Amino acid sequence: MLTPPEQFGIVEPGLYRSDTLHPSHFPFIRSLNLKTAILLTPELPSRAMSNFFEENQIRLIDLALGSWKNNPNNSNSGGNNADGSGTGQGGAGGDTSTSGGGGVNTFTLTTPSIPAAPFQTSWWKPLSEELIKEGLEMILDVNNYPIMVMDTSGIHEIGTFMGCLRRLQHWNLSSIIVEYRAYAGNKARYVNEQFIELFDIDWITLPANLPTWWIEQEAMWHEEEEEREMQLQQEREAEANRRQEDLNQLTITSVTAFLAS
Repeated sequence: MLTPPEQFGIVEPGLYRSDTLHPSHFPFIRSLNLKTAILLTPELPSRAMSNFFEENQIRLIDLALGSWKNNPNNSNSGGNNADGSGTGQGGAGGDTSTSGGGGVNTFTLTTPSIPAAPFQTSWWKPLSEELIKEGLEMILDVNNYPIMVMDTSGIHEIGTFMGCLRRLQHWNLSSIIVEYRAYAGNKARYVNEQFIELFDIDWITLPANLPTWWIEQEAMWHEEEEEREMQLQQEREAEANRRQEDLNQLTITSVTAFLAS
């Protein structure tokens, strides 16, 4: 029996979201034939999860671990120092290797090679803008597909992250908030919704190799924009014609009244 994670969802074809994986979820996740998995929270994956990714040749990228390691405010969390010298992780921006006894295979956890300053966040932000930027550019690169994005709860960081993706897809804010709250339920946070609204989507650089769903949606959106602009132009022309007709009628009325006098 295939058991998906509680917060699992299909975002777009080949793009998935999820909370933390447990062994009971592995058969279901294996059926997705993933190529890449992205973690948004700054915790090392469990031994079972890391072994699962290694055995199935799934590239595991922990964006938030790079953020966490480079943030001096988090230097004592989980026994990991800000310089990356803590237990179970390499230097900042490098690969993280963990191995157990008894011949357990070593897995490699990829973390971004980014300077410390850009990843530091304000107290109210669920994620840094730099992390969102790098993550979005990864999930918009078809070379990483199929791909799944995860965080611990499957709600807060990932909900904010996907909300920014929806902004990039030209969704209106109301629809984005509805989707966010559908996953978050009574755990929704206003600051996450505010972050989504204020995020600058112009900061994102689209990869050269975009997924098919993005290309099709963009083409559809541009067609709708052209139709909308054409309709607005027709309405403006109709309004101009109406005003001209009113002016002509007023002129005729004025001339007639003058001649009659």
